[in-house]
Amino acid sequence: MTEHAVIFAIAHSLVGVLTEAEIDVDPLRPAIVFLNAGILHRVGPNRLHVRIARELARRGFASLRFDVSGVGDSPPRTDGLSLRAAALSDIREALDFVAAKLGAATFILIGLCSGADLAFRAALADPRIVGAVLIDGLPYHTVRSRFHNYASRLIRRGGWRRLLALDGPVWRRLLWWRQPRRSATATGRRDVPPRHEAESNLRQLTERGVRLLLLYTPDRDYSYPRHFADTFPGVRSDRVDVAYFPDSDHTFTLRANQDLLVGAIDKWISCFR
Repeated sequence: MTEHAVIFAIAHSLVGVLTEAEIDVDPLRPAIVFLNAGILHRVGPNRLHVRIARELARRGFASLRFDVSGVGDSPPRTDGLSLRAAALSDIREALDFVAAKLGAATFILIGLCSGADLAFRAALADPRIVGAVLIDGLPYHTVRSRFHNYASRLIRRGGWRRLLALDGPVWRRLLWWRQPRRSATATGRRDVPPRHEAESNLRQLTERGVRLLLLYTPDRDYSYPRHFADTFPGVRSDRVDVAYFPDSDHTFTLRANQDLLVGAIDKWISCFR
């Protein structure tokens, strides 16, 4: 296997590792670009990006895993761009670099957590992106997921008697639900659009022909196999594949769960061979 440390976008020196395919590559085959998971280095949590990149190289896919500005080995930008605008600009320059280096014309992005959120926005902005693997991306609640999550947590904390007490968490939660709040958004402080906008964006991508693989773990409030379908009922299912790993944590710490993840990506990416 051949891998090269690279520096590109010389004005602000983005740092990455280019992994070449081990077999002859069809010039029409997309290249893979990995995005940082939050502030983690480009290797990914538990070196997950390294493993996926090398597995895909054996199947004929070249890839670049790189650090966006201000993360890992890439210094911060000094042009005053917002975090989102800077990251999207970095991704565009990464695609340009791989296109010039390897002759790739199309790309697949792979991101976990905030990297998935960024991959989603980048796919909307750049027509060269024909596929994206979003790991624990687009994390929206449904009525069923809220019930499942709160019930399971509260039962673990104190049993049914505590759960149903008048001063207990169920009644506090009911009172909270009655309070006015913003329309449905993602959980946590992720940079994702409101759910109705995300659904419109998903339809836009699928109508453009972009293929999506969404992989979920219960660590980010994904609760049951049909969670995505219930969240986005208007999205074409023939362009979106969803897999749920109920026994995995968010960063796929166990080797057995990494095997399942790599297997799901390998099966999905076969449509691009």
